[in-house]
Amino acid sequence: MLHKWSKWGLKLLWVVGLFGLILIVYHFELTIKQTVDETYNVLPLVWFDSIVPFLFGVYISLLFVKEWSFKINKSLLLCITLPCLIISFFIPIVFTLVSNTTFSSYFSNEPLPFWLFKLNSSRITPIVASLTLIVGLFQNTQPSKN
Repeated sequence: MLHKWSKWGLKLLWVVGLFGLILIVYHFELTIKQTVDETYNVLPLVWFDSIVPFLFGVYISLLFVKEWSFKINKSLLLCITLPCLIISFFIPIVFTLVSNTTFSSYFSNEPLPFWLFKLNSSRITPIVASLTLIVGLFQNTQPSKN
């Protein structure tokens, strides 16, 4: 009987944690936007817009991992996680390089591919990247032995 209630309790605790995470992210977003308004440096906001969906994907993945032991699913990591990670963090990395280093002369002549902005506009790729990263590391799908 206690085992049955613990499953319910963990799921309710997950929902409470989700609401807490949403409130924390909202507070940080307001703080970062205020800083951007004061300093005119949009770099923290660019990183925030990529990292927050990634964190939510990690949190959502907690629902899918049943056993916390490394069981690597290479095909999931290489075919889904890696491309989504590259697409998710390409723009913040390039923006950081352009604004903080001498690479700006190299990147100023080459425009960023517009399709990357389209792919990141919905913020789905960081969620998929982090969700498949955690599931790919801790839940190996092995063929059944029937």
